[in-house]
Amino acid sequence: MPPSSPPSGRSSADEIVPETLFLSTIPGASPSKWVDRFTSRERRVQLVKHDVGGQVAFLAPGPDGSAPRGLPQLGYLRWRLDSTPEALLASGGVDPADVHVVRFYEEDPVVCVGQDHLLAAWDAAADGPVPCSELDPDERMDPARFAPEPPIDGLDAPEIPGAGERMAVEIVATGAGHVVLPASVARMFGRKDVVVLPLERRGDAAEASGGHPGWGVGLAWLRAVDSQLVQDFVGAAKGRRPGSSRNDHLQASTAAPQGGASSAGASRSGKATTAGRDGTATKGTKRASGAGSKNSKRGSKGAASGSKGSQGSKGGRGGKRR
Repeated sequence: MPPSSPPSGRSSADEIVPETLFLSTIPGASPSKWVDRFTSRERRVQLVKHDVGGQVAFLAPGPDGSAPRGLPQLGYLRWRLDSTPEALLASGGVDPADVHVVRFYEEDPVVCVGQDHLLAAWDAAADGPVPCSELDPDERMDPARFAPEPPIDGLDAPEIPGAGERMAVEIVATGAGHVVLPASVARMFGRKDVVVLPLERRGDAAEASGGHPGWGVGLAWLRAVDSQLVQDFVGAAKGRRPGSSRNDHLQASTAAPQGGASSAGASRSGKATTAGRDGTATKGTKRASGAGSKNSKRGSKGAASGSKGSQGSKGGRGGKRR
């Protein structure tokens, strides 16, 4: 019997089930541009919104030491710039050697205070960022005090993501204390009765250790669950469309063993060497043969011009004989 045709008004392409990428996010993250660039009929993104305290949950082993579930496949990572992402992973019980981390951008620190706080009168336009020496350590509100326990399963998102930061901002709105946050998080939980001021960073401070280091932000995923889907999203985050040849190169470079001089040189240059039938590299041969052919052409042109010149000289001598 011939295969049944799809119902009227529906094509077989309409029945495509998109592949889903689960992306773990943190407060302040705004992946909408990356998601829009990545999403198509064949693939989509499901956001799993976590607290900062649970940002490594999807990378950590199970409670009995079992292998991570592998979902979400990819997630945001934020770390202080006076530390490293490797130290953050290790503090969460994750072996940094098992994880790929791609750094994307840095975030500036801000300090949030209530309108009745003394610092609310600070004029950042005239006086610049607030020095860390102006902050009373006893008044500092730590959002981690109000955050729930990190989930065991990376797919278990909290009911209210960013509850710790939200509560800290609500407390300082009453005029009690201050809270230091990344600028993106302060925008996310901003209130009309809270004043947000830039905080002096370490590189801008008069004393080398007087400023706040700021934060770094990147994407992390387990090497064991690396896939074309993950690589395409990382490529989209870097501004490339899924399926581009540069995404293939990105996957090859992240999968390549580290420490090899030849592989490192190839990844830096972004150029591959083509192998001939006998297994030898042909790129240099082509370049040499191309140069040789160009030289031979130049030589033939020179010979032709020389022969023309000799004919002209003969004509000149003939004129003298006349």
